[in-house]
Amino acid sequence: MRDRAQEFLVEGANGIEGALESGRRLEVLFVSGPTSQGGEVQLDGLVEKARAARVQTFEVSPEVMHSISDADTPPGAVAVAPFVDVDPTQLLDSGSDLLVVLAEVRDPGNLGTILRTARAAGAGGVFLTKGTVDVYNPKVVRASAGALFHVPVAREVAVPWVLTELGARHIRRVAADPAATATYDEVDMRGPSALVFGNEAWGLPGEAVAAVDERASIPMRASAESLNVGIAAAVFLFEAVRQRRRP
Repeated sequence: MRDRAQEFLVEGANGIEGALESGRRLEVLFVSGPTSQGGEVQLDGLVEKARAARVQTFEVSPEVMHSISDADTPPGAVAVAPFVDVDPTQLLDSGSDLLVVLAEVRDPGNLGTILRTARAAGAGGVFLTKGTVDVYNPKVVRASAGALFHVPVAREVAVPWVLTELGARHIRRVAADPAATATYDEVDMRGPSALVFGNEAWGLPGEAVAAVDERASIPMRASAESLNVGIAAAVFLFEAVRQRRRP
């Protein structure tokens, strides 16, 4: 349904405000004063912003909001937005010096968190390879808290293709790998870099391991389990930020 219409739901004030702040077009906004728990939500400011952006706005009953929303506890506002993903080649040629490649990341919460972190770290875009959770999954959209509208995303790319194209553009490909000898703070990420992260359960696919320039781990105590991929991405991204702040 989403792919046919090329539209998706944005649920909650944070995500909708993120869309409006980015200048992205929203097709329509539905608001409902009372939440399903009987409380009141303050949506006047959001409605004003939407109307200023010429977004059609409709007030609906809590029952209608419940039927629109995918959330167990529906928010007070849901919008419909056109797809925002970009052409992969366009993203490659954008000139960004910090990119993210996600190889078969399956958890919606992880993807949403990585998008938020990528925005906070100033990354220029995120490549989602085939097998990665749909970026328009409602749980991803909610978890991104509006970051989806600020970080360019290219989806359904092939791992070998994107890593080859990054290398051809002299962008250093650094993969997070718990088995790597080098640690994340020993790898030079001051120049143009693409940070590569694998699946939550089995890590990087073999074709990614073979194609990257460097693999790095996050040192941990022997008794600790491997980190959630969202946390690992934050560690690597902000290490890149730290290195670039050096005098």
